[in-house]
Amino acid sequence: MQTDIVELYKKGVRLTPEAYDFIENNKIEPEVIEKISKLDSPIINLETIEKLISIQEKVPTQAVISRSPDFKPLAKEYDSNVRLISKSDVSGKTNCTGKLEDFVNYFRNRFQRISKILKTRNSPYPMITTSQVKEVIDAKVRLIGMVTDKRITKKGNILFDVEDEEGNAKVVINKDTDAFKAAQRMLLDDIVAFDGKSIGELFISDSITWPDLPFAREQKKAENDLAIAYLSDLHFGSKKFLDKEFFRFINWLNGAEGKKELAGKIKYIVICGDVVDGIGIYPEQEKELAVKDIYQQYELVDKALEYIPDYIEVIVAPGNHDAVRRAEPQPIIPYDLLKTDVIRTSNPATVEIEGLRHLIYHGTSLDSIIASLSGLTYSKPEEAMMELVKRRHLSPIYGDNLIVPEGTDYLVIEEEPDVVHMGHVHKNGLMLYRGALLINSGTFQDRTEYQVKLGHVPTPCVVPILETKSGRVHHISFRES
Repeated sequence: MQTDIVELYKKGVRLTPEAYDFIENNKIEPEVIEKISKLDSPIINLETIEKLISIQEKVPTQAVISRSPDFKPLAKEYDSNVRLISKSDVSGKTNCTGKLEDFVNYFRNRFQRISKILKTRNSPYPMITTSQVKEVIDAKVRLIGMVTDKRITKKGNILFDVEDEEGNAKVVINKDTDAFKAAQRMLLDDIVAFDGKSIGELFISDSITWPDLPFAREQKKAENDLAIAYLSDLHFGSKKFLDKEFFRFINWLNGAEGKKELAGKIKYIVICGDVVDGIGIYPEQEKELAVKDIYQQYELVDKALEYIPDYIEVIVAPGNHDAVRRAEPQPIIPYDLLKTDVIRTSNPATVEIEGLRHLIYHGTSLDSIIASLSGLTYSKPEEAMMELVKRRHLSPIYGDNLIVPEGTDYLVIEEEPDVVHMGHVHKNGLMLYRGALLINSGTFQDRTEYQVKLGHVPTPCVVPILETKSGRVHHISFRES
């Protein structure tokens, strides 16, 4: 701040250009300014200033409050009821060697599991494979295949190359059929069921079935009248991290703010990745970091989580900014980084909370699905989430999002979720889709310069909260009005 710089210069302190810029662009606590003024050095550099700003000074202690005497949280009376579905978690199970057979096994596993879902969908037609297409001329049949190519013919129809475990076939969707609209939204690597007839070399389809969720599925609710808060994209360590707003949320959990009845029901907090801002995630990131040491970033998280009431269970998954491998599926955040006693999951993971099956996924593939399908935008992430659920895969376009070809495709949505929780795009979103709540939990990071260039407007500090018994979702804002 300019006032701080003037005061320092009045006291004879001289700063390097980097130190000058840092003080000018950041709010420095008065205690630190006082320490700088007393340093016995002819010129103060940025490294010296950063050493003076201790971890404790970066956590606003004034946000820590005592629970008000009349705050009697209902959630404290209940035991935790969380179950991690171990087969959904890649941690400690990675077996990829980078060989060709890893990719073959990965796609075979994806095809088999999504095909199994499609085979449960009622169809009046017999099932065939690609090797049988030429044998069933003029008979109405169903063919399940993975799309490997898509193009428009001279007549305006859509021609697909599809594969299964026995071979490949060419599928045509006529522009005058009801299936044409669905065909237009088909992506490479999508796995669907085509109903139609063979005319020799071509399979003419007039109907497409997605793996999707069952149409008549109803929203599941829990027996206990508790609540779950959903967070993501905290970005501790970033200059844009909104610490005052985050600690206002912590205060609320401790009964210091309004809506105490709802606060008292909070039994679980699910954090869906990007807990810290990380190091070296994008070019010149260091200019936007308040803390440039990854261990110190996680120390900030540890200190912040200490203020959450101990009867609240915290579940943490990693994101693309966290200190795990960038490629998905991502293992848990290591214990030597995040030291707090939390439930750690991989990204993605499936967790049952109060009997509600939660699919937790940071959401990196939302970028590619939004870019690939017309009508999708960052302003409505729930619509992009719906497209992923419809395909029963969290990153359907292989190659657009870094994926490790494990023997098991952990990104397949094998079980039907009750809640799908994502983040990544810094925008709150909510939709009830075929009985599943699709929740994007936004962020606690202010708008970045990169987002300004893209025209992307985030919704920071708005926390979605699900009441488990009623199924109602609240959006509570912790920004100053």
